[in-house]
Amino acid sequence: MSRGLLFVSCSLLVRAGVAQVQSLPHDSLVDLDRHWGHHIRLTSSADYNANTVYNEMPWNIYLGEYLDRDMRTRSLDDLSYDRNTTGYVIEGRLEWTGPACLKKLSGWRPIISLGHHDIRGARFTKDQYALTFFGNAAYEGARAVLAPSGYTQINYQTLGAGVQHQRSGSFVRADIVRGHTYAALDVHWASLFTSTDGRELRMAFLGDYQASDTAGTGFGRTNGLGLAVSGEWKTHFRAGAKRVDVGVGIADLGFVQWSKNSVRIDQDTSFTYTGWEVANIFDLDAVDITDSLILDTLGLRYENGGFATLLPFSASLEFSTTLGRTGYLGLALDQRNIVGYQPHVSVLGSRRFGHSTQLGLSASYGGFGVLRFGIAAKQRVGEQVLLHFSSPNVSGFFMGNARGAGAMLGMDVVF
Repeated sequence: MSRGLLFVSCSLLVRAGVAQVQSLPHDSLVDLDRHWGHHIRLTSSADYNANTVYNEMPWNIYLGEYLDRDMRTRSLDDLSYDRNTTGYVIEGRLEWTGPACLKKLSGWRPIISLGHHDIRGARFTKDQYALTFFGNAAYEGARAVLAPSGYTQINYQTLGAGVQHQRSGSFVRADIVRGHTYAALDVHWASLFTSTDGRELRMAFLGDYQASDTAGTGFGRTNGLGLAVSGEWKTHFRAGAKRVDVGVGIADLGFVQWSKNSVRIDQDTSFTYTGWEVANIFDLDAVDITDSLILDTLGLRYENGGFATLLPFSASLEFSTTLGRTGYLGLALDQRNIVGYQPHVSVLGSRRFGHSTQLGLSASYGGFGVLRFGIAAKQRVGEQVLLHFSSPNVSGFFMGNARGAGAMLGMDVVF
């Protein structure tokens, strides 16, 4: 396995994929009339982010390009000792909202939603990065610290139904969850010592690894089942003459029970490597270095059995108010249940242009990364189509020394 692929496996610097993408506030002129009977919304978002590694590294790994020493060193120089994070969220959703059909709940409309989610997060140390891309020559007679570190990868789909309040937009939805793949590594302690002459390696490790059934990972494969709930409560209050809209939401709060063919490894061990001894170099056919022997030597035999995990649910809090007749100012805070993700705060200012266009600028900090600046836009086409676009980090698409890149695309149709 190449060093680049090894680091992809350990640190998930693999592809562009999102922290919470803040949407533009509701505008009575730009947004579609809520009195239409049927409302179909299609959205897709992808956002990769990191707090230390520059985009040029994962981008060149993804393309399979050569990683020159200067490129590797630029990211190494900016790494923190043990608080480097990276991750992405890729999501897509198709949702239908129908006309009110219950007499006792006349203000509520039914919703049916189908979603796809691919989420990964990682935390790693500076020594971990250095060993992967520069080898252990610099650690002769020294110890490389490889923890605390870990990663989580989960791919799942949701199918759910619920109700949405026609006037406020508040909703609640229950989902059936289809677990596709899952893998999680939690390293509490790990170190690697290299002797001065380089002939001996000493490894200490304390951690655990869990994964869904590795026998089949095709898209049609179901490796787990679960349940989840999502919802948002929207209200408003007055601050002097200003109206302030508030939204409190939770997304994918639930679990997946993975099948009995899932695997688990728990390790609290130390290992000394001095090479493989060959009694007779002229009789190599008698040397038995098999996969089974290596697994036993390194203690990497796993156990089979089902287990349950929480989904990488997110919680959010949003505020927005008007600025003059055509402007808005919004503040949002969110947190996601996945390794490496920190509280994420964003500020979004926007303005309506004419009767069908809304544009905005944003600044955000946290999540898997650091400070980013983005754009957002909505464009109504006629009376029945609305297009959305936003990016939390515009510079990430054309600057190799930026951190993170992402975008959200969406379309609403009413009839």
